[in-house]
Amino acid sequence: MNHSQNSINLDDAKQRCSERMKKLKNTQFSSQQGAAASQPRPLLHKELVGEKKVMNSEFNEAVEKGDMDNFVNVLEQVCRERNLPLSAVFDQVTWTGDSLLHVAADKGKQDIVELIADHFQELLIRRNARGDTALHVAVRCMNSNIVKFILNKDKKLAKEKNQYGNTPLHEAVYSEHVDVVNQILLADKDVVHSLNKSNQSPLYLAVANGNLEILNLLLDVPLPSDLPRCLGNSPLHAAILERKPDLIKHILVERPELVYLRDEDGGTPLHYAAYIGYGQGFHILLENSSKNS
Repeated sequence: MNHSQNSINLDDAKQRCSERMKKLKNTQFSSQQGAAASQPRPLLHKELVGEKKVMNSEFNEAVEKGDMDNFVNVLEQVCRERNLPLSAVFDQVTWTGDSLLHVAADKGKQDIVELIADHFQELLIRRNARGDTALHVAVRCMNSNIVKFILNKDKKLAKEKNQYGNTPLHEAVYSEHVDVVNQILLADKDVVHSLNKSNQSPLYLAVANGNLEILNLLLDVPLPSDLPRCLGNSPLHAAILERKPDLIKHILVERPELVYLRDEDGGTPLHYAAYIGYGQGFHILLENSSKNS
């Protein structure tokens, strides 16, 4: 079977499963009759776990298989056997607060991610016990296709932070996956300078990790005029702290204006090198200042 035939078969399967999901969403079960038919507010994941509304193991297994028809079969079976509306099934979470969308993103099952997100888009902003959205999970799993799909659904998700204050770009820099970094930058370049709870931006972290390819991508993003003074916003301060002379020189070549960026105490990179007693870095910066004076 050739590639075009495979694509046609996949498209047919997606359409078929999408129609089945739509029908199942509209199905009324006996437990939904009368007063029970009124829908309560969606519960937070921690509330769901606390109330023991924990995801059935068969859902995990269905996602793991990655077969859309089988996945919808399992959903249908559970709904009918337990008289549950499909929305109640998708309110269930794992013990760590992961929704079915989190689980599918974690296992890299793109077809199932797309099926769930198309019919339950609200799950895109649901968080697990770590405060992660499904986008955070997909980024950590280094799945650029799922990252791209989610960001195409909602670019604002690039700004969402977990309980550590990390945006998806922070997580992408930690994972050192260039394609994922690129996908996030296409959606929102401003997150390059977003600070986490450790007051570190993705640009700062890129220096600490020493990944030159990712660093170059982030250095291409202009500094906003209202960037607050903060050590964690300056890649040059980071290169000094990490005592990486090659990176100091590289940053000075690529973005010479960063030599004037100040930390929260008003210190320039030159001040900072002197303060921590990093002589080699101090001399590199001093030589650069002399060349540009």
